[in-house]
Amino acid sequence: MIGYLLKRLAGACVVLWVIITITFGLMHAIPGGPFTQEKQLPPAVMATVEARYHLNDPLWDQYLEYVKHAAVLDLGPSYKYPGKTVNDIIAETFPVSAELGLLSLCLAIGIGIPAGMAAAWYKNTRADYALMIGATLGVSVPSFIIAALLIQLFAFTWPVLPAAMWKGPAYAVLPALALAAHPTAFIMRLTRSGILDALAQDYIRTARSRGVGEWSLLCRHALRNALLPVVSYIGPLAAALLTGSFVVETIFAIPGLGRHFVTSIYNRDYTVILGITIFYSFLIMMMNLLIDVIYPFLDPRIALKQDTKEE
Repeated sequence: MIGYLLKRLAGACVVLWVIITITFGLMHAIPGGPFTQEKQLPPAVMATVEARYHLNDPLWDQYLEYVKHAAVLDLGPSYKYPGKTVNDIIAETFPVSAELGLLSLCLAIGIGIPAGMAAAWYKNTRADYALMIGATLGVSVPSFIIAALLIQLFAFTWPVLPAAMWKGPAYAVLPALALAAHPTAFIMRLTRSGILDALAQDYIRTARSRGVGEWSLLCRHALRNALLPVVSYIGPLAAALLTGSFVVETIFAIPGLGRHFVTSIYNRDYTVILGITIFYSFLIMMMNLLIDVIYPFLDPRIALKQDTKEE
């Protein structure tokens, strides 16, 4: 296991280096720079600012300097927020996005899996049709429309929840529901499909012939294998939710990481773009690694197949 983890971590370092290289090249290929404005700065002032941030150095030197600092987790200063580093911005905003994302992830899993189980168990009934209509709407309707509807209903029509800002637990309810709508619907569909496939397998028929109860048949036998595609989806989903959603965070005025990411693109804040991209990529790779470690616990056959190949 240790050797496998070390191998994956080494591969992750290579992937991060490739991501840094591509992102760095794309950013500098765009005309203009972080200090390009409609009203141009005097040439002397522009030269001083560029010299301070080493933007007048050859591009290759800038690249090597950034990679050297990134290797020791120094993501550099922000060009648009004087006195702040990219590490400071991530440290300040990631906890907000992580709190919102974790709540959304819990909602998506806690609602999506039981609803998918119910839809599969009551296949081709009114309950199944109603749940699948809800899942289709959740997948199809954009999050900003769902957010607007939630604000209209629960902040204005029935004023029971705050419409925006981030000042306490009540302020997290509406954005969490808006952010969880799409993944909940997708998890519901994956769970339903996986359980229907599992229920058609021979081992389910054998268990039923031995007198295994219906509830045990569904939860202990079918669900375990049905969760494999759900777990695969949850890996990158967790990384995406934990780093925030620009649309939802903007609508609800939440000071999260996703909002800073898109703002940095508009501002051409090179170091913030690179730093958040690296952070997001790292989270995705770590989530995928965690999912790969969880797989054998859900289906021991995966580990057995790997052992057979090694032998």
